[in-house]
Amino acid sequence: MEKIVTQIKSLAIVLILTVAVAGLVSAVVSTQLATGPQGEKGDKGDMGATGMTGATGATGPAGPAGATGATGATGQTGATGSQGIQGPPGITVVNSTKIDYIALDINSNDSIAIPIGNVTITAPSNGVVTVTLNVGYIDMYYNNSCALYLGTSPTSPDWNNLDICLRGTRTPGPTEERVYFDMNAQTAYNVIAGNKYTFYATASRYYGYDDSIMFLNNIHLIAAFSAT
Repeated sequence: MEKIVTQIKSLAIVLILTVAVAGLVSAVVSTQLATGPQGEKGDKGDMGATGMTGATGATGPAGPAGATGATGATGQTGATGSQGIQGPPGITVVNSTKIDYIALDINSNDSIAIPIGNVTITAPSNGVVTVTLNVGYIDMYYNNSCALYLGTSPTSPDWNNLDICLRGTRTPGPTEERVYFDMNAQTAYNVIAGNKYTFYATASRYYGYDDSIMFLNNIHLIAAFSAT
């Protein structure tokens, strides 16, 4: 009996040692497997399919305007337009009278007009005659006034029927003070073809009485015909 017990103990010890050795061997093998060399990297796999396009984002604010481009080449000249209507003819006849100097000894008001010149023109066709009277300068005392007239007659009542020009003063002043100025009168007169027309220029002392002489110088009387 004692011998059997001793054998059982011996078997138990052997079994325990066997299990311990087996565990140790297993641990060593596991350690050797864990620390082994790393294998080579495998090939890259194929690219996967493209995903669906996402929704479009909101439009951003407009950028600043760019610089102005260069001016393009000039285009071709267009066709000439049709001719306009014929304009009226220009002046075809001019006549004039020049008086260098005249002294008017006028001691009255505007009831008397003294002739200073005339001009005659024959109308080549129906039209208009422009009559111009220019006095280069008038020399008189301060308390005088001069009147120039254009008319179709040298005497009353028609000597002033076209134009009247007045210059001077109504206020009396010192007779020793002399004044100088120019004067102009102008009119347009309708005429008929073939007729002759004479236009007259006259002058007077217009305001008040004075015993001094009035001098008119460089007088031009011009008649210019234009057809209509």
